Amino acid sequence: MSGIQGNALKAVCSIYVPVRNPLKSAQWWQRNFGLEYAVPFNEAEAQAILKLSDGQWLHLVETVGMIDNQFPNKAGYEMFRLTFEVRQIEVLYDHLKKNGVRIEELQDRDSCGVNFVFYDPDGNKFDVNECVNVH
Repeated sequence: MSGIQGNALKAVCSIYVPVRNPLKSAQWWQRNFGLEYAVPFNEAEAQAILKLSDGQWLHLVETVGMIDNQFPNKAGYEMFRLTFEVRQIEVLYDHLKKNGVRIEELQDRDSCGVNFVFYDPDGNKFDVNECVNVH
């Protein structure tokens, strides 16, 4: 049996986010980002599954445990676990601000381009980026 040649990991196909109420959370993602269901909502599964525009699935998984989607880096900054790629970042920023979403200021991060951080209703921290360069 031969070993793997090259990079075996192609892409991230699913993201799992802890939430208190999957249906309410799904409605929030729909209202703020226009996401649609990947599969019909099934309350028995205790999760809502939405689809990003490139086809990846966002699983909003009900939990009664601690919601801890962030972690401090070595310098103490509270890190997010993922960055979403977006189009028209300034338009999205203004839309989220008008909708009362908890967001941080737009930042130019040099080679990373323009980014900002937002929080979902459960306090999960996310980053968004309008990619200017492929890493």
